Formats: sequence, C-alpha cells, structure tokens
Amino acid sequence: MDKKKLLSFMPFFLLFIAGTVDVIGFLHLQNGLFVSFMSGNTTHVGILLNEPIDSRVWYYAGVICLFILGALFGEVIALSAAPYYRCIIMLFVVLLLSFTVLITHITPPIVTNLLLSFAMGIQNIALRVTIKQAIPLTFATGFLVNTGRSLALLIMRKSESSDLKHSFLLWASIFLGGVTGAKAMSMPLDFALMLPIILSTVSVFMLYWTHEIPDV
Repeated sequence: MDKKKLLSFMPFFLLFIAGTVDVIGFLHLQNGLFVSFMSGNTTHVGILLNEPIDSRVWYYAGVICLFILGALFGEVIALSAAPYYRCIIMLFVVLLLSFTVLITHITPPIVTNLLLSFAMGIQNIALRVTIKQAIPLTFATGFLVNTGRSLALLIMRKSESSDLKHSFLLWASIFLGGVTGAKAMSMPLDFALMLPIILSTVSVFMLYWTHEIPDV
C-alpha cells in the first residue's frame, strides 16, 4: 500500500478508536461522563455548579484536566520525538489502555475513566497537523460544521464533492466507533477494552511504517 494513502487513512482509523473508547468509558461509569467528548463534560460542569453540592463535579473537572494533561504530554512527545512522534504517541495510548485493563477490578470506576481520558488527550496529538486545519482528533462537532460548510460550498459550486465526503467520513468514523464501543460493552470492561488496544497496536505499526512522511 502507498504510504501517503495509508497516512491519509489514519485520521479515520484513529477516530474510530476514539469513538470506541469514549462509549466504553461512558457506559462503564453510567453517569454521563465522557472520556474524550470534552464539550459535553464542560457543559455538565456548568449544570452541576448550579445544583446543590454534588461530588460529580470533581469527576468531570478531573476528566477535563486529565484530558488537557494528555494533550500536553502528547505535544511534548511530538516536539521532541519527530519524525517518530505519531507511532510513539499511539504506543503510549496502548500502554495506558493496557494498564487500565490491569487495574479495572481493583480501583473505583472513576479511576478507569481518568486514565482513559488521559489516553484520549494524548491520542488527539497523534495527527495534530495531518487533519485539515489541525482540528483536534475527537472534535466531532467540528467535522459536522465542516460537513455543513462543504455542502453549502458544493451547492454554490465553490467546492468539490471530495471535501464534503472527507468531512462526513471523519464524523462517521467516530460515530461507527461509538456503535462498536456499545457492542463491545456487552462484555466485561477488561474484555471490551481489548478491541481498542488491538486497534491501537495496529496503528503503532502503521504509523511507524509511515514515519518518514511529514505532516500535511
């Protein structure tokens, strides 16, 4: 397979993984807490701050902070480990997901979600420049906005249909990942996480193979 084509496929592949992990984390805790959908977590914090004292606000705040720290950690890797940063970042994601499996039966559920959020923050940096306009990897809202914009430009004959297809498929990737994550959660958490672990491991090898291709 052509390496450039393979690298251009990676955003869709990693979005699928992110959607899978997000739903697994959401269904695991069962209280509306996402591990990569920070827009939803942010608005939930706003809601909880207007309620009587609710300890869940600290869970949401903690997940948001761990997600930011994950992105920080990933960016440090990207700045110091080029041109191998993409595969190294996904290797850390594999290690974090694997560690989560090991501790899932001996720690409170929130600890699992904090680790998953940290891992997803790191993953967002894996293709930080590859995606058009450097949209964060799990920003589904951005993909929907771009789908709407591309559709408008296509109607006005100011854009090609390929732009619309690209934006829609990015959104569809995270959507299908979510569907897959929900199916995976019919099994215990440690077994459900094996799917994103395997897929992330595959991505490590794919990104290593394409490491010499610069971000585009």
